[in-house]
Amino acid sequence: MSDKFIRVYHKLSLDEVKEHLLVYGALSAQCANCQEADIKLNSAMCPKCGNTFCYIAFRNAREHMPKLQRISEERPEIKFIDYDDYKKQMDTQKARDFLK
Repeated sequence: MSDKFIRVYHKLSLDEVKEHLLVYGALSAQCANCQEADIKLNSAMCPKCGNTFCYIAFRNAREHMPKLQRISEERPEIKFIDYDDYKKQMDTQKARDFLK
């Protein structure tokens, strides 16, 4: 039986994820912590803030499934985060902070 990607839900600290998240768009990646842009997808750490990338979120995972497979083989310690879930939680946290 071959391995496939299946969504699994874990409770994670949003601050921890943001600090170590690389967000990949159509052509390039961005550090979620410091917003540094044009980072290569295979980078292990942010060139600006120096944080290591433990998580990767693809803005459109379906388009990048071959990259997901390659990265999981090259760097098995990387966890993939659903971008929509991350964005929704970040927006919720910003709204709560605003209303305080």
